[in-house]
Amino acid sequence: MNPETHPETATAVPYRPLGLIKQLLEHMNLEATHMYEDLIFVEHNAFLLQMGEKGEELYVWFNSDSVPEDRPEILTRLAEPAGWLSLKPIVKGMFSMQQNDQDESFQLEFISQSS
Repeated sequence: MNPETHPETATAVPYRPLGLIKQLLEHMNLEATHMYEDLIFVEHNAFLLQMGEKGEELYVWFNSDSVPEDRPEILTRLAEPAGWLSLKPIVKGMFSMQQNDQDESFQLEFISQSS
């Protein structure tokens, strides 16, 4: 996904650019495991992505159970290929996930990062 070898790099990013986000994850050797509305759940669950208000905005939410020391590396791995695709990763904060014991559903809680 190098700009020299991938001339199809996005110039105008569409609203909710799921295809571009899948390319980004592929470059990171990751897969989207589940999609719900504007949220993209990523394998290993250390972070999830949310499509922003503008097509190029890509919000990053870190799992509260993820290793804090690993988060800067994840952002670094996201940044370069995201730039090639005209996406702008923006850290929004943390999330936690609770499994519902009665059924197969789960509840997400988002904690926004202080500005």
